[in-house]
Amino acid sequence: MKHSIARVISTIFQPLLMPTYGVMLLFVYTYFGTMYAHRFWSIVAPVFLFSFLIPALLIVMLYRMGLVSDLSIKVRRQRFIPYMITLLSYGAMLFFYYRMRMPTWFLMMIAAPIAIVIIAALITLAWKISAHMFGIGGLIGGAMSVSYFVERSNPYYMFMGLFVLAGLIGSSRLILKHHSLAQVNIGFLLGFIISFLFVWLGVR
Repeated sequence: MKHSIARVISTIFQPLLMPTYGVMLLFVYTYFGTMYAHRFWSIVAPVFLFSFLIPALLIVMLYRMGLVSDLSIKVRRQRFIPYMITLLSYGAMLFFYYRMRMPTWFLMMIAAPIAIVIIAALITLAWKISAHMFGIGGLIGGAMSVSYFVERSNPYYMFMGLFVLAGLIGSSRLILKHHSLAQVNIGFLLGFIISFLFVWLGVR
């Protein structure tokens, strides 16, 4: 039973979906909810396309070609090509939002996953690390930085929920035995720090 729940959590909160969740959250706790309410889909749809749909379809192609042994890419040495695919798609996403003239801090929030993917790809050359925790750590770090430096607010109930979610995701990766505790913790910390700093730099 617990393995089934862990798989559901890992699927719903997979790293490729985290940028989409992060942008959707902006409409809840920032001025996006009023200023850009009429442009919700024009802002959310591109991040879903570039950060999830395109990389996911290409990874499925790699699986069908036999270049990866499973869609969750548990084998460390098979992660490099999917990371490069994700990196290119994220770069296109950043350029798209730049052409939309989105705020600098938003562009930096979008750029943070690019830095995270690069670091993850480099780490993968020597050590397996949790991409799931990179994702949720990046989402929380970005949300916290936006709240403190853009909105000047403290939506602590939202943060409490996000940290509980991070605990559930980390636990699911441990239950499924896809990662060690160190890989989970370091993945979260790196994702959090990178996203927090990127948004902070975008505000300065």
